[in-house]
Amino acid sequence: MIVALVVTKLLFQKLGEDQYGLMNLGFSVVMMMSIMVSYGFNLNGPKQLALLIKDTNAQSRLINEIIVTRVLLSFLMSLSILIAVFVFDLFPNYASILVLSLTLLLSEAFYPMFILQGFDKLSMLSKANAFAKLSYLLAILIIIKSSEDVIWVNFLFGAAALLSNFGLLLYIYHKWELEFYFVSLKSILRRIRVNFQYFISTIAGHISVHGGYIILSNFINDIELGRYALAQKIAFLLRMIPVFLTQSILQHASRLYAEDKNEFKHYLKRAYHNGLFLTFGVGVLFAITSTWVIKIVGGEFVEYSAGILRILCFIPFFGMLNVSNMILILVNEKKEILAKATWITAFIMLVMSGLGSFYYGGYGLAIALLITELVNFFIHSYYTKFDRRSLGPILSK
Repeated sequence: MIVALVVTKLLFQKLGEDQYGLMNLGFSVVMMMSIMVSYGFNLNGPKQLALLIKDTNAQSRLINEIIVTRVLLSFLMSLSILIAVFVFDLFPNYASILVLSLTLLLSEAFYPMFILQGFDKLSMLSKANAFAKLSYLLAILIIIKSSEDVIWVNFLFGAAALLSNFGLLLYIYHKWELEFYFVSLKSILRRIRVNFQYFISTIAGHISVHGGYIILSNFINDIELGRYALAQKIAFLLRMIPVFLTQSILQHASRLYAEDKNEFKHYLKRAYHNGLFLTFGVGVLFAITSTWVIKIVGGEFVEYSAGILRILCFIPFFGMLNVSNMILILVNEKKEILAKATWITAFIMLVMSGLGSFYYGGYGLAIALLITELVNFFIHSYYTKFDRRSLGPILSK
């Protein structure tokens, strides 16, 4: 996160507000496409691995099926973007940025978080991420000199992540004595079918996170878009706090749920309350210091960016509200609930973001995103509360 903030400052100064906004727009489009690559395996893969901890053959089969499926999907998504750019002449303002951003899709295919999360070895991922981010920072310092180099920014990010992810994946296979082999087309199709509802849930989640920025780009100019992107970059790094917490407790929560539901309840409650306290404190801190944060990260004080940040910095807290619901849904494999709740939230977000962006620009979008997180919590709470088949008995204790 620290490296990302340093890079943000460098890029904002070297690229300028308008090119920085276009670079971020290309990144958002590719991140929307990356949901097809991840295909929801980040949601149920860790739990499945956590329950196969003593069966190396089953682990190898599961990991191979997920990795091969994701690599195939990354090539298909890359091909679709190339066709959109070179055949249909879409994305004319940032076509070159978008094409060179495709390294991000392949890096997503090899991203081994679901493995290390299932094995409860996330510290290894931290070291690999540190290597990737430092490599990216070094590449930015060497290669990016002016706004004309904007096309290389996302490419460098994807290349650094790809190198790190692939190397870590090789190490994982060696350390845990896993066997790699190409899986059959039948296995790939089965994985795609089984994970379909997790996949559409992930689509909705990414729309809720990245869709607003794409909508906003239709209502404001590139300079204002770049100023908004500066604040959004900081806020969305903070938004990863509840995501990190969910990822760090899911595998242990899955085992506790299978063995002792009372202990599971206490464990989840403790982690949830700690997370709420942490994210609220972070929100207050960044709201108070937004002026200095923007000046440090952007290299200059931008009042517009500081104002946006004062709103967006509370997104982590509102996002944290839904963590307990997500853990309950994931340990119970309630993908139907997840699909319904996330798509209702995404629809509400699109409507609110469109109206907010049209009438109030970046400020309207920022408020819409904050309200969306709150709506997301209430929708998930409604579905988990009234699913009496398995969630109800736990919630009633």
